[in-house]
Amino acid sequence: MKVVLRFGALAVGVALAAGGVGEAAEPTAPPRKVATKKSSSAAKAAGKKGDAALKKEDAKKQEEAKKAELPPGVAPQDMRKGPARVKPASAKFADVPRIADSKKDALADKKRDEAIEGFKRLIPKLQETSTQKAEMQYRLSELYWEKSKYLYQLEMEKFLAAEKAYDAAQARGEKATAPEQDHRDSERYRAETMRIYEDILREYPEYPARDEVLFSLGYNLYELNRREDAVARYEELIRDFPKSQFVPDAYIQLGNHYFENNKLAPAKVNYEKARDSGVPKIYAYATYKLSWCDFNAGDLDAGLKKLHEVVDYAGQRGEELGDLRTEALNDLTVFYVQLDQPKEALAYFKEKAPPKRQGRLLAKTAAGLVDAGHFDSAILVYRTLIDDSPMGVNAPEYQQAVVRAYEGLRQRQQVRKEMKRMVDLYRPGGEWWTTNSGNAGVLRNAFSVTEEAMRVMVTEYHQEAQKTRQVETYRLARDIYKQYVEAFASSDNPEFVADSAFNIRFFYAEILWALEEWQAAAAEYDAVVAFKIPDRDSAREVSNEAYRKSASYNAVLAYDKLVKIERGQLAKSDLKDGQKVDEKKDKGDVAKQKLVKRDAKEQAEQPLTKFEERLIAACDTYNGLYPGNQDEIDLRYQAAVILYDRAHFVDAARRFGEIIEKFPEERRSRDAADLTMYVLESREEWLELNTLSRKFLGNPKLSKPGSDFATRVARVVEGSQYKYVDEVVYKKEKNPAKAAEAFLSFVTEFPRSENADRALTYAMIIAQEAGEVDKGITAGERVLKEYPTSAFELKARYTLSGLYEKVAEFKKAAAMSESFVAEYDAAMKAREAKKEKDTKAKGSAVAKKDDAPGAAEDAGSKREQQAAERKALVDEAGAWVADALFNAGVWYDGLGESQKAVTAWNSYLTRFKDRKDVPQVAFSIGLVWEKEKKWGDAARAFSSFVDTYGRDSRTAAGQPYLARYHELLAYQKLKDVRGQEKAQDELVRGWNKLAEGVRKDTVVLNAYGHARFLALEPTWKRFTDIKFTRVSTIRRDLTAKQREMQRVEKEYAAVLATGSGEWGIAALTRIGLAYADFARNIMDSPDPSGLDDDQLSMYRGELETLALPLEDKSSEALEKGLQKAYELGIYSEWTLAAQDQLNRFRPGAYAQVRPVTYRGSSDSRIAAGVLKDLNGPISASAEPKPAEPAAQPEGTKPAPSREGAEGPKSEPTALLEGVQP
Repeated sequence: MKVVLRFGALAVGVALAAGGVGEAAEPTAPPRKVATKKSSSAAKAAGKKGDAALKKEDAKKQEEAKKAELPPGVAPQDMRKGPARVKPASAKFADVPRIADSKKDALADKKRDEAIEGFKRLIPKLQETSTQKAEMQYRLSELYWEKSKYLYQLEMEKFLAAEKAYDAAQARGEKATAPEQDHRDSERYRAETMRIYEDILREYPEYPARDEVLFSLGYNLYELNRREDAVARYEELIRDFPKSQFVPDAYIQLGNHYFENNKLAPAKVNYEKARDSGVPKIYAYATYKLSWCDFNAGDLDAGLKKLHEVVDYAGQRGEELGDLRTEALNDLTVFYVQLDQPKEALAYFKEKAPPKRQGRLLAKTAAGLVDAGHFDSAILVYRTLIDDSPMGVNAPEYQQAVVRAYEGLRQRQQVRKEMKRMVDLYRPGGEWWTTNSGNAGVLRNAFSVTEEAMRVMVTEYHQEAQKTRQVETYRLARDIYKQYVEAFASSDNPEFVADSAFNIRFFYAEILWALEEWQAAAAEYDAVVAFKIPDRDSAREVSNEAYRKSASYNAVLAYDKLVKIERGQLAKSDLKDGQKVDEKKDKGDVAKQKLVKRDAKEQAEQPLTKFEERLIAACDTYNGLYPGNQDEIDLRYQAAVILYDRAHFVDAARRFGEIIEKFPEERRSRDAADLTMYVLESREEWLELNTLSRKFLGNPKLSKPGSDFATRVARVVEGSQYKYVDEVVYKKEKNPAKAAEAFLSFVTEFPRSENADRALTYAMIIAQEAGEVDKGITAGERVLKEYPTSAFELKARYTLSGLYEKVAEFKKAAAMSESFVAEYDAAMKAREAKKEKDTKAKGSAVAKKDDAPGAAEDAGSKREQQAAERKALVDEAGAWVADALFNAGVWYDGLGESQKAVTAWNSYLTRFKDRKDVPQVAFSIGLVWEKEKKWGDAARAFSSFVDTYGRDSRTAAGQPYLARYHELLAYQKLKDVRGQEKAQDELVRGWNKLAEGVRKDTVVLNAYGHARFLALEPTWKRFTDIKFTRVSTIRRDLTAKQREMQRVEKEYAAVLATGSGEWGIAALTRIGLAYADFARNIMDSPDPSGLDDDQLSMYRGELETLALPLEDKSSEALEKGLQKAYELGIYSEWTLAAQDQLNRFRPGAYAQVRPVTYRGSSDSRIAAGVLKDLNGPISASAEPKPAEPAAQPEGTKPAPSREGAEGPKSEPTALLEGVQP
């Protein structure tokens, strides 16, 4: 009999089991943990409880924490990792929903056992090769499979019961061993099932249901983690039975296998083949898994589209694919998160998802957006959830999530706003609270959520503020503290006062103090002192009573600051964003009486200010709560002094009397004179203080000679006199002339005063500012003469150097600058020597005990102050050394003392290498040597400048090029041909390396033109050396002369093309002189022998015919050159040479040529040999001196030559259009 047990339509997706798929799966969101902190007192109290109770509490907390790990509004079943997996659709593999009935199951199992025994007896009797035997074996395998599933169910029930018992024992605090799953019996039957499958496949290759056996075997092999064997069976099924109804499901299983192993390409191929089968459930699930392939391949849009298709397709099939549709909707949240498409998610889920699941899906999407860092998007979704159900039970948690999202965005202002919104909406008594009043659990959760959120967040921000010390973070923490206090620490009903309220109020006060908001801090400290802790063990355990005492004391300090602000003794704090806050900074101690001395004489009683009243009350409160504290006398004295300052003399006297009575050993009474002088000094009323202190000093009964008081008053007289001149006459009245005279009078009255040299220095500076140079010089010279060891010596020397300059005493100014630098160096050397000496002596000498330690300490402190001031003055002078050296060089250069100028500037270069003007100073050294005609030193200086500063970013563009040019000029003067040629070549080669803007600089361009011009001297010499002196060689000489003429014209035209005005005109003049030389050589050539007079006359006529065009060319070039010279305002030896030559052609065309020493460019020189060229033979060579550069020219059209003239066709005069001066 054939068993009718088939998979039918192969329903895929009847049961969707959650499970991971290896690395290809999308990671789940990290669990959310509720931040909790156990106080030390709570820990101690917990220590008294039994271990069982503690374990029970821990188990309960673990269970609660497990629930709290879920994002708000998300169900546990929604938290799946990766895509859903399916089992084959057959009832043989699927988890078919059923109602458990152990009796029926046991009876069915008994019948199954009987059937198994029957088959086992029957099968051996059948023929080995018969199909019937194969069928009976397969039926037996099915019974084994059902037996395996039944046993597996019993094993799991047994394990779950044991696990429940274990959890209960753990909760009771009992020791127990954790249970383990035991599936040996069920696995034995599964193994027997697979053995039969193998036998059938091996012994009966033609068995009709072989495809079914292959699939069943493959499925079980995969379940046993024999994945490669399973894959082989699936592939055999597909290969041997391509039309089998099991092939689509085999493709699904293969696709799952490759997907789980991150092999997306083969996974996709198998899913696509499965989808092509057209079987609805296969098609839907294959499309679903293809969407995940797209996800892992990064093609999120394609994956999203496929999931949409799955949802629509499954929806059309009704309950048949209901579970797959649910899972597809759930997975869409992952895609929308990755794509950061909150709006699309909202629209889609509201349209497609069942109403009951919309909230869960959107909540999961929002949670995913938070985990992905898309906080803005998460906020949008959470707001929608809240708006859709503002009174919903999850609304507080959604709002909490909004706050955390803004915290993730670091939008602190918005965090404050949303935190306040959360408290306002869900605090006790609000609309939401009233709406949900019937749900005690929800109310407790809301109270807990809002209180805990604010407490945890403010703690985190407080901790962050302590780390960053940023004012902005402290202010955010302050605002959250304020909201917390208002919501959870201010209710009259203790049930709605949080356990942590007392501590939080104290921390709130502390942070107000850190932000220097003294008034708010003082009020909050008062609130902490008066706070009543709720009558609950949990509140008492958490609350730290030590904070009450600290708050009471800190209130005194806060009100003390407010009083000082009222009195102008302390500036009102106004911390700016970006400033640092030091919360751990010591708050200080109660103000001592000596800091609040006042002149109470003739004062009318004044009302106490609000803060003065509260400060007195805070002092009394602290002493009342904590009598005998170490600060009691200071607090009593402070209260008394406040009353004294306001002329409440009766009350003040009573309090002072109490202090004296209770603390007779204390020296807290000060002399009225002391108080008066202190008040005047603190008010900076220097004239009144000087007048009164002089009066005190003149009273022998008050100021007994030799007494400490008399000594102190004498110092006040001297100091107040100095302060009066400085602070009042000079700074306030702005009367420098009167101040200078007053300082001089001070020196006359107190010549040995420690402020005498300071007063003279001040007089010098004031005179300088007033323009009274002579008085300034007198005062400065007195400082150096009368107080040679003064700390102000350097200031005096430096100021005197400037004053000497103003009266044109440049030699004195330079010498004083030199002495200033020398004295500064000596001071620095002495400082280093002292430092080394102190280091060596440290620890080796024992300090000598002084009989009067107080006096020794005062003297030591004074010496330290003097040393500090001297150090500060030396440090101040250090900023002037560079200017002093520079000025000394300038002044010595002006005085013609070049060696001293160079010495000063070299020192400047050595000591201040990093200053911006160092290259300019180095260049100036070369100019000094150049001016002194010390050409060797000049050449070395300019060469060194190029080597040292040629690539320095501080060097002006083109300056290294000019330095090389000045080097060339120096070598010219030294007649150092080799050095000149080297510099000349570097200038020519370096031209193209210059930036375009630098090449346009006229000075640089003239330097380049000069270098190019000098480079042509050998060419010019070759040309002029060709003479027509012998008839026999005249033809060869003429040819050579013509060839060299072309080269000369071309090369000098190139100089002209540079655009240099000076040397372009010189080049054009040379071209004109070259034509003239050619013409003259023709005319001066010897006559051939054997000619009669007529023939000779004809010969000479022909020579004139040849020479005339050359002379015309010469005249044209020379006239063009002169025309451009006049246009550019250049008048040099080259213009004289051109005029002279034109006078030779056309006598009288120009006035008599006179030697000149001026040329157009400021730093260029004219060749000494130019006049020699002009006055001697026309062909004489010129060796011009260096010229300044100019810009690169652009060529224009050539000027037309004389009609019929023959000669070289180039027209260099046309290039004059681009020449610059």
